[in-house]
Amino acid sequence: MSDKIFHVIIAEDENLIAKNIARHIEEDNPHFKVTGIYSNGEDAFEAVMAKPPAVVFTDISMPVMTGLELAERIQHEMNSVKCVIITGYADFEYAREAIRYGVEDYLLKPVDKEELHKVLKNLELSLTDLSDQIRTGEGEDTSLTPEEIVTLVKDHIKKNYKEELDLNTISQNLGFSSSYLTKLFNKLENTTPSKYIRNYRMGIARQLMEDKSLTIQQIASAVGYNDPFHFSRSFKQTFGITPTEYRADPGQ
Repeated sequence: MSDKIFHVIIAEDENLIAKNIARHIEEDNPHFKVTGIYSNGEDAFEAVMAKPPAVVFTDISMPVMTGLELAERIQHEMNSVKCVIITGYADFEYAREAIRYGVEDYLLKPVDKEELHKVLKNLELSLTDLSDQIRTGEGEDTSLTPEEIVTLVKDHIKKNYKEELDLNTISQNLGFSSSYLTKLFNKLENTTPSKYIRNYRMGIARQLMEDKSLTIQQIASAVGYNDPFHFSRSFKQTFGITPTEYRADPGQ
């Protein structure tokens, strides 16, 4: 694994909580170094623009600028910076909004060390230059474990689900053969990469369906489907009903 150091900014208006999170981050994973703690979203955003970190951990509820507003502005101005939301609100509405703002992951207060470890590991895999991680040949020789390869693929899907995406594209971008990735996914995820892509997109689509201001065609486009009929077929394959039927069902 890479020896790179990734700088982290924490936006949290409760100083003791912020310092505790910073300590846990650096104790858990030496690849991450906290370089700044800010008590409001505006100051955090100015710090990001002045010297972009790799990751921003931000509370949702903050003075001056909320964590969601901060994530939205970062996504608009500096989308290479990854955002992780920290919140005491285990509420679907916040999670749905955060997805739109390109939030990388979520942590609930009080921050669980095991969950933090998973988030940091996924961030490390995502941030590390693929050329540093992967050395593949005919035998798919790699320094990554099968679990890490699958995590890398899932992260690639998470970042690119809005774009044209299929198994061949992923294979070319990550340097693995499609047959090798399929074998790993079948073994570790009990599904194929193609089905995982569809299921991930449909999960986002179902969340977006709650927003009645969005048309089905807009939702289809938002999750990478240029053809709304193809989107409808995929939605029905996943959930057993069409998008139109889903919206018409008051129980949904």
